[in-house]
Amino acid sequence: MKKRITMKEIARLANVSQATVSRVINGNPDVNEELAARVWKVIEEVGYVPNQTAQTLKRNQSKLIGVSVSEMYNPYFVELVDHLEDKARKLGYNIILHNAKHNPILEWENIQNFLTRQIDGCIIVPAGRHNLERIGKLPVPVVSITQTVDALDSVAIDHFKAGKLAAHSFIRSGHTSFAYIGKADDEKYLGFASGLYEHQLPVSAVRVLELEQTSNDHFLVRQGIEKHFREFDAFPFTCVFTENDIIALECIRLVEERGLKVPEDISVIGFDDTLLSKIMGISSIHQPIEEMVTTTLELLINRIEGKLSPDIVSIQLEPTLITRRSSNHRRI
Repeated sequence: MKKRITMKEIARLANVSQATVSRVINGNPDVNEELAARVWKVIEEVGYVPNQTAQTLKRNQSKLIGVSVSEMYNPYFVELVDHLEDKARKLGYNIILHNAKHNPILEWENIQNFLTRQIDGCIIVPAGRHNLERIGKLPVPVVSITQTVDALDSVAIDHFKAGKLAAHSFIRSGHTSFAYIGKADDEKYLGFASGLYEHQLPVSAVRVLELEQTSNDHFLVRQGIEKHFREFDAFPFTCVFTENDIIALECIRLVEERGLKVPEDISVIGFDDTLLSKIMGISSIHQPIEEMVTTTLELLINRIEGKLSPDIVSIQLEPTLITRRSSNHRRI
């Protein structure tokens, strides 16, 4: 039977301390590069695999974080998970990823699976409403990212202010008739309507085009928008704010298929500022992924290490609007 290589043996072969080997394996960025390279060289040569079970028992931590994502169609969530995994690894943690697919039963099954893997904490991207009460009673810390949730620690941008930013931008460009595409109970829409109210414009000036599917599938999103657009011989609005960048893209495509121009005839602002919006020149509300991820992991790890009071922490970051060609037109 092949002898199992230990960290102590790695340290001897690399001529470093066992503590240095531990820091290298856990991704500590403060380790000297030359020492880290020496350790990794030995690890590769001997085929060392850390004994995670033994480490968990020794420190009473698994160094695992469960990440439940509501969907993977939205490119923003893909970018966010990529940053989460990278940052967590640098902090000495690994993530287990599950896709809930907007299914509350599947979401709860995912969380139960996390617990069987002895996770130290959990991140919900974003939290579904159906399981909030149960999630709040889990024996491990939980943080909701991208969405403010009363029952959980959360990190998000201020969606209400984001809606106001979009409204103010359209108003400054001379628009007086507006549309919102997405879900009407979203804080983005409430902020958008509030922005109009602040400029003495009636909420009735906003045509709300509510969608059942907002990002699960480009085809379903397109179908939902198209169904609303068929009601109009001529569009009763000159600008559109959308719940996310996927909706913004499909909206632009359908407007142009009607023979109209964006932004000259219809201006469009999306939400998330994903790679999609950058490539397609779509104006969008920027969500600072790196800042959100760093803040979320700091909050979660502080919870894991018992450094915070029991009070729920809600962190709202400031939104910014990135203007691109889809809305850079001023109406006379």
